[in-house]
Amino acid sequence: MKKHIKRTLIALAALLLLWILYSLVSHQCLPPKETEHTLTVMTYNTHGMMIGERVASKKEMLKYINNQGADIVCLQEVLVYKNPNRLTLPALRETMSNYPYTYYDFKRYNSHRQFGNVVFSRYPLTNKQTIRYESQSNISSQCDVLVEKDTLRLIINHLESYGLNKEDLQFDTLSVTEIKNSTLVTKLQHAGELRHQQAREVKQNIRESPYPVITVGDFNAIPLSYVYWKIKFGLHDCFLESSFGKLGNTYKRKGIGVRIDYILCSRQLTPIRCEVDRVKYSDHFPVCATIGW
Repeated sequence: MKKHIKRTLIALAALLLLWILYSLVSHQCLPPKETEHTLTVMTYNTHGMMIGERVASKKEMLKYINNQGADIVCLQEVLVYKNPNRLTLPALRETMSNYPYTYYDFKRYNSHRQFGNVVFSRYPLTNKQTIRYESQSNISSQCDVLVEKDTLRLIINHLESYGLNKEDLQFDTLSVTEIKNSTLVTKLQHAGELRHQQAREVKQNIRESPYPVITVGDFNAIPLSYVYWKIKFGLHDCFLESSFGKLGNTYKRKGIGVRIDYILCSRQLTPIRCEVDRVKYSDHFPVCATIGW
């Protein structure tokens, strides 16, 4: 029995090492191509616009986003309030006024606050649609971007998270049976099932697109996952194909970094450059990619 446990632990440790290496380091590099057009896209999970922080701190984060100069900014977990003493939607619009075209797609909204995805763009946005899920907080948003004579389809994702808290992780004194029956296992199974279905819906929208697709956002899934490969199949991963040898972790907790935020694009498009900027405004890091065609 002890030998079996030991072999299992060794196998899990090996898988963990492979997972970390694959998640963190770009291992591909396509030769650069000359392109006639380029578009710079940023994706950033804002963690509720720095939830719990002062309005001044939130504006510092928005100033940072503005200063990156992306053509399109895709934000997830945007949280704005009706209370003028907190960050409001008009204040957000004013701070991001350099972007004349916007798409606000809120998953949750009431008389006090709104929460969801937001897109800021230098180019016109049309055909705005919501991809809704059986989920309390998660959503995907779709729109078309008109870049001169070309049209690109943009899909912004915030897929199901595990929603774990400290109590879920207090299992060091539990028996195997108690762990199997714990809320931790229930949450993991439920979130996994929801996220798999969401990935299938996103992929269906990608397949049905009449235009080249750029799909971005927080997948809440590592590169070894079903969710990643389901969405990524047939697409370029901008980080993997233009950032050889660079670290790509986009989320870090308790010293462990993973890559769960992505910018993917159709094969008709070319990843030119992709960077992860490890600023500490959110619990995620922003990802910015330049894409050509």
